[in-house]
Amino acid sequence: MFFIKPFEVNTKTKIMVNRFQTNLMQRNKVHSSYDWTNADIFTLIALICLLTVRLFAIYVTPLELGVDEAQYWVWSQDLSLGYYSKPPLIAWIIWITHAAIGHSSFGVRIFAPITHFLITLILWKCACQLYGDSARAPRIGRITALLWVLMPAVSLGSSVISTDTPMLLFWCLALYLILPSNSVTYLSARNYLLTGFIIGFALLSKYAAGYFLICAGLWLMSAHVSSYSKRFLCFVTLTIGSIIILSPNLIWNFNNGLVTIIHLSENANINQPSYSFIELKKFWEAQFFVFGPLSLIFFFVGMFKWEKHSLFLLCFSLPILLIISIQAYIKEANANWAVAAYPAATLLVAGWLGNFSKQTLSAITIFVNSVISITVISIVITGHLGKLTPESDPLRRVRGWHALSTDLGMQIDLNKAKTIIADRRATAAILKWYFFNEPVNITIYDDDKKPGNHFELKFSYNSEFPSPIIAITQNQMEPSIAGIEWNGLMGTSNHQIARDEYRNYYFYLGSN
Repeated sequence: MFFIKPFEVNTKTKIMVNRFQTNLMQRNKVHSSYDWTNADIFTLIALICLLTVRLFAIYVTPLELGVDEAQYWVWSQDLSLGYYSKPPLIAWIIWITHAAIGHSSFGVRIFAPITHFLITLILWKCACQLYGDSARAPRIGRITALLWVLMPAVSLGSSVISTDTPMLLFWCLALYLILPSNSVTYLSARNYLLTGFIIGFALLSKYAAGYFLICAGLWLMSAHVSSYSKRFLCFVTLTIGSIIILSPNLIWNFNNGLVTIIHLSENANINQPSYSFIELKKFWEAQFFVFGPLSLIFFFVGMFKWEKHSLFLLCFSLPILLIISIQAYIKEANANWAVAAYPAATLLVAGWLGNFSKQTLSAITIFVNSVISITVISIVITGHLGKLTPESDPLRRVRGWHALSTDLGMQIDLNKAKTIIADRRATAAILKWYFFNEPVNITIYDDDKKPGNHFELKFSYNSEFPSPIIAITQNQMEPSIAGIEWNGLMGTSNHQIARDEYRNYYFYLGSN
């Protein structure tokens, strides 16, 4: 027995080592993917050229900051662990780019095209890793990169700064980290903890990143890759990791009356359901212009072409589309609310298209998305939709603000005004941007004393603000604000922002 036990231990050890080596070889096989080809290099050069063009477009564009962009910039001037309607990461990012580039729309937006370029590279790598055991992996990688970077939502998202952009960056990083679990039978709780940290940063970008936990939970429940206890441990560590990173924002919310949570519940507005198939139809019509018309069709086709990786990719796409579809039916849903579904959907579509020996379908799909992308870039550079302009021009929201600030600036100088009272969030956000570093207080009047937005929470007017005061409003009557004596209408601002639409503002001078 004395001689047998060491032999038994050594045998078990050898078995464990062999299993570890097998798993490591499988993992390395996935990671090694393939050597770069001329087609890969050409694709990378094309991506860099597209990035350059997009950077040029947002540098020369005559389109001004939108209201949300201006509000994010306002947040960046008062760094915090949370804000009224969104988590804080977007403000932190803009603080960095604004400090580095300067006070310009380019300094606010530059993060967007660069980040989508990085996301494209990550998804390219995801495709190579996911399909690395196939000879078609190089082709699928290139198709994935081109489908994503030319996706209509990405083309638009590269021209504006939004919370979707950093969320998608961390979402795709997290997706990449857990891809090996789809190819080998070994699940690492440590890897899922790291993934949880990454998703925590996605949650600090946008709370919609919480869908990742739902998707990962479904994947771990349905995939036969390890024992139930091991899969449960991975899910728990994933959740814990995300909560750890998100916890400062959660604490901020508790200390500020859960304002963000309340705002999100009001935004969903499911307490007053409409149960409308029309809203559901509108949402899905919009998805053709989010993901791409052919890409969306091929996604549904690819769902039924079951492959080795289909379950993983469907777990990270279908649940999100289903949840937002239910939201759209109950009340309404914005087109971009399901954008987190499309990294996995892109990998699924690329995998299906890459199966064909002739790449006619993938070429047509990429061509259609290219036309849309070129159109978006031309709109950004020229500042108008040309013959594509609908009756209600969506670009009106990013026109005319500089002219308004110029008109108001003249009145401020003429009357030595110290305080501006805006009548709404949009006006306050824009004026904060244009009167950056100017010796004037931009406030908003909260008539019900119940903050309904960030400006009512942080910049609500009170009697401590100095006179003279200028109220800027779209109403032709003096605002009714206790403690202020108005001297009447002192000026107006009237500027065309669309073919048949003008933005009219009225300026009233007063004192407290």
